Amino acid sequence: MVPLRCGISKMTNPGRFILTFALLTVLLSNPVYAAEERMVIELSSQDKAFVLGHMRGMLEALTDTQQLLLDGDREALKARITQLQSREQDERPQGMGKRLPTAFRVMAQSMRPHWQAIQNPDLSEEEVRQHVVDLMRVCNACHQTFAIR
Repeated sequence: MVPLRCGISKMTNPGRFILTFALLTVLLSNPVYAAEERMVIELSSQDKAFVLGHMRGMLEALTDTQQLLLDGDREALKARITQLQSREQDERPQGMGKRLPTAFRVMAQSMRPHWQAIQNPDLSEEEVRQHVVDLMRVCNACHQTFAIR
């Protein structure tokens, strides 16, 4: 078994709680694990395309976030995160949430407060960067825990 190394100790308390809850849910449920010991999530081709596309979109948004912070353009940063969230709402297949395992949904939902914080112009750049780091930790934990098939 590969140890989970995602810097949980450095996460904010709500992030740590949600991630811990999600992982415990995975471990205490009756999942089917792949050979590499990740929980396999079997999806239809439409759901799989959406999930993988949204993950890619979040990675691109995190990259853009770093650039926009370097540029000092918080207004464009807010617009970029709004674009990501709108695209998710517009493209999500109907009823898909019900077809996903609870642990996967909880982990995905744990990212929302971080995306909201990143676009908050009242937060310092340091606070925004901490939320970016926390998001990346959730991404790493998710990829270590789940295998989309």
